[in-house]
Amino acid sequence: MHFSEWMSRNGETNPGFGKKAGWSGETVRRYRAGEREPDHAAMATIYALTSGCVTPNDWVGVGPRNVDQKAEQLST
Repeated sequence: MHFSEWMSRNGETNPGFGKKAGWSGETVRRYRAGEREPDHAAMATIYALTSGCVTPNDWVGVGPRNVDQKAEQLST
């Protein structure tokens, strides 16, 4: 799941998420808009704060996406 999609679905604001992560709301806005790619530590923080819904793979565009994995698990 893309970070922006997760933020919208969960009614999360940029400043609110930033406070949880220890970042500014502007940093979150840039990640959300794709203007800046998070580093590895930031990706790990986003993964943790989204309960695994937004994975590092969702940022770099490789491997299975978390949504695909969950759908596969539900069908088995």
